[in-house]
Amino acid sequence: MAAPLRLRGSMNYLDASPSGLSKAQVHEVAESFASQFGYTPGGDLTKLVEKLGGTVQIKDTLLTDPERSGSLYVEAPDEFKIILPAHTGRSRDRFTIAHELGHYVLHYLWDPTRVGQRMMALRRGSDRLEWEANWFAAAFLMPSKAFKQAYKADANIAGLAARFDVSAQAAELRAKGLGLL
Repeated sequence: MAAPLRLRGSMNYLDASPSGLSKAQVHEVAESFASQFGYTPGGDLTKLVEKLGGTVQIKDTLLTDPERSGSLYVEAPDEFKIILPAHTGRSRDRFTIAHELGHYVLHYLWDPTRVGQRMMALRRGSDRLEWEANWFAAAFLMPSKAFKQAYKADANIAGLAARFDVSAQAAELRAKGLGLL
């Protein structure tokens, strides 16, 4: 178990730790989670977060922490907040929300030792923890079946990005990951 991290004096949070699931398993969990909660590609992520008991907050991190592109603080299974930086755009914010949902699902709800404790995930660097959250976000926002069907109808990356309400880079990476490019 990760050691607690002291934040702002009295609140202790456990650091998130990797689930150890394979990429394919993470994709399966993400797509199942999206389906279970009625999320469809391009849908309103803030409403979904609120349905789960969370909030999305925007903070000006550009001067205080420019490398942080998002973070998650979980108080309880039905109480968490996702922090978005004020200096990013809609497509990036949507991916960040889905990424933080990945931490929430994979690194909190999936781990019964975490439920009932406070946990945080700060998005920094590139390690297994972040890979898992990125895998989750990609599959959540661009489910394989729907993405493959859309790609077959029109292989234009910009069009796919618009259809799934993601960045062109995210759409291109998903297409590559699914063996379409």
